[in-house]
Amino acid sequence: MLNRKKRALLITSVCTVLTLLLGCVAPQQADQISILDRKQTQGEALVKTLQANNCTGSTEMKQDMQAVHQYTHDIQVTANAGVTVNKRAVADEIRSYYGLNEDQSDAVCVVPVQIPAGAYYTYDLEWVEVWREGVFELGKPDGDEEGTYRVRTSMLCEVVAQRAETCPSQ
Repeated sequence: MLNRKKRALLITSVCTVLTLLLGCVAPQQADQISILDRKQTQGEALVKTLQANNCTGSTEMKQDMQAVHQYTHDIQVTANAGVTVNKRAVADEIRSYYGLNEDQSDAVCVVPVQIPAGAYYTYDLEWVEVWREGVFELGKPDGDEEGTYRVRTSMLCEVVAQRAETCPSQ
């Protein structure tokens, strides 16, 4: 049988060890990433040409033509100084927040055309990147931003020029 002093010391030691162990394995909040959208900006512009050929037509051509531009949802993650972050996890959370996929996306531009018989027109389409910018927080939202992000969410299209051209040789 242990004497009182040894038993008290043993009980105190066991309690201390259990307290330390329980403190180390207490339930933790799962890694949480909060996305805070701040603003929308426009990025680079790209001009592409759409051709509408009615050279052999005997009547006016009236229709909606579609132009398609493929792009990726580029994501740029920048951690604040002194902050270590899993950029892939932040990018995944940004994709989820905006409902974006990892594959290429198609931006579609519908151009109503009206071309006389025997004519050939070209349309210059300006494609402009649409970016969303914001900040992210790690863990429970507390107003302490760990970094910034920028993501290309879509492309806009506008007809910037229309020209009547000479019909190409057959």
